[in-house]
Amino acid sequence: APEESGVPEAPLLLNNPTTRLHNGVEMPTLLLGTAHAVLHPDEEHAHVGFRGFQPERTYRQVELALGAGMRAFDTAVNYRTETVIGRVIGEWFRRGQLESRNQVWITSKVNNPRNNHLVLKQVRMLEMDQKTPEQVGQETEAFFEQSLMNLNLGYVDLMLLHWPSEPSKGSVELNRQQRLESWRVLETLYQRGWCRAIGVFNYSVLHLEQLQQDGATIVPMVNQIEASIEVQHVDIREYCKQHGIVPQAYSAMRGLSGKETPAVMKDLANKYHKDVGQIAYRYLIQLGYSVVYLTTSESRMASNANVFDFALTAGEMDAINALNDNENGGWGLPQPSACL
Repeated sequence: APEESGVPEAPLLLNNPTTRLHNGVEMPTLLLGTAHAVLHPDEEHAHVGFRGFQPERTYRQVELALGAGMRAFDTAVNYRTETVIGRVIGEWFRRGQLESRNQVWITSKVNNPRNNHLVLKQVRMLEMDQKTPEQVGQETEAFFEQSLMNLNLGYVDLMLLHWPSEPSKGSVELNRQQRLESWRVLETLYQRGWCRAIGVFNYSVLHLEQLQQDGATIVPMVNQIEASIEVQHVDIREYCKQHGIVPQAYSAMRGLSGKETPAVMKDLANKYHKDVGQIAYRYLIQLGYSVVYLTTSESRMASNANVFDFALTAGEMDAINALNDNENGGWGLPQPSACL
């Protein structure tokens, strides 16, 4: 009889079709988010006075995800989950359950302005209003290197600039110059091979146009923005699609938790034998989005992938479009237009 290797059998991958970026790289359509932020009293996960990030919730989350066949993860320097992701994935490599780097997709983000309420002082953040454009560029490269060291990886698959500026701060011209310097650093590190793709987070149409006007040589491959059945930045989404930028949605479950579920979502869930979350993800995918979702539930990770075996009709898409309520803003993060 053949000798057993002792290596656990790798699970089947979840159904997760790819979205082609304009440089030809194939990005998974669905990614698992790891921003475990406690913003409101939450006795289930922390004592009632706590506000901040809980990276400890990521250990089991990523382990369960890999076991369920999920291979795409979204993180950021300020989430403090890069090190955890790197350790768990490293164990999978050590045990032979992952054999090559191209079996996992990692998105990270750099250049997040300081948020004194959520981020530890020991976590290096970008004090944009105190930096020249050149200094911001130098900091961007340092943050990028920190991200690779945290993950203990040679490269990331996608690196995003985390926010166009500190919301409502700085001057229009200074912020614009800082964005360009940061983007030039990402272009350089992309050409060096330290990432397979580069993009931005929460950029408005104006921010994207300014990059091109100011001399960016590479169009962002991805723009990650808040998008859900209630929040649709139609102008940003359509601009991205027209210019070969993949819009990527975060907070995709807004409008489906903490309030009465819209009747149209219940009706569609019954019709297609899905849950309302699956209907919401399908809606976003048909609009052209890639989707980042946050869950620690193994069953939810599996069910979230079951959104590629049906399609909403044009009339059903229009009915969900009618739920758009952009004027009430997002779940708490500033709108792209709040960044000068």
